[in-house]
Amino acid sequence: MHEIDVRARLSQDLPIIVLWVCAPFLVIVAFNGIQEWGFGWDAHAYWSAARDPDIYSVAPGQLDAFSYSPAFVQLIRPLAALPFPAFAAIWCVAAAVTLALLLRPLGFVRGGPLFLWCSWEIVSGNIHWLFAVVAAFGLRHPALWAIPALTKITPAVGAVWFIVRREWRQVAVSASVTMAVVGLSFAAEPQAWRDWISFLISNREATTGATGLVAQVPPVVRASLAALLVTWGGLTERRWTVAAATALAMPVWGAAALVVLVALPRLNRDSRPVRTAKDGG
Repeated sequence: MHEIDVRARLSQDLPIIVLWVCAPFLVIVAFNGIQEWGFGWDAHAYWSAARDPDIYSVAPGQLDAFSYSPAFVQLIRPLAALPFPAFAAIWCVAAAVTLALLLRPLGFVRGGPLFLWCSWEIVSGNIHWLFAVVAAFGLRHPALWAIPALTKITPAVGAVWFIVRREWRQVAVSASVTMAVVGLSFAAEPQAWRDWISFLISNREATTGATGLVAQVPPVVRASLAALLVTWGGLTERRWTVAAATALAMPVWGAAALVVLVALPRLNRDSRPVRTAKDGG
């Protein structure tokens, strides 16, 4: 019996041990990225776009290329008035704190290595951490789906959850908030929106050179698979599919997209039934 208990404990702890062993190597990879491109290289693209009258002047795949909607630029423009070191520090610290809070339900032993696995996301300054927030809380706060809709676009497929479950109020909130932001943004800078649409059309075949099996699947195929996944999840009450579909639907896929899965501890906690006095709790 004791031998069985040891084996069960080992099988339970082995994944955590592997995560802890591998995590330092991923931290090293992240710091190699800093040496090659500088701290907050993706955040620098946002900062530059917010300060450049010609937002979409850099071709995809190049440093400082920017492909999100003008609404994103308008939102961060006050922060981008700061020197880049200050902008990058605030942005990357916000990412680190957010990811730590999302992983908090796991505790230090299980959440610690996963936080270190997010090192690349933190030092690069990308926005996958925002998508993790959307996946974690977007089912309760549907307005959050405006974030992916106005940036990488296709990860907003997670909002299909509301449609398949006929949660029309949530659909209306999500759509109306997105359209309101678009309307206000367009009214402020209509030419920027024309430039963005032209940029997307002109570069629809563009690639950043991402490698790996998932990255080679065309974005339209991945987005379609993501829609099917979240449809199945919505019909069968599997909330984890929202995070998985959001990650899968990234227009340019890389391993950093897996940061969205940090939403899973919160999604799993929200999916647990609430115990009441009637249940004997």
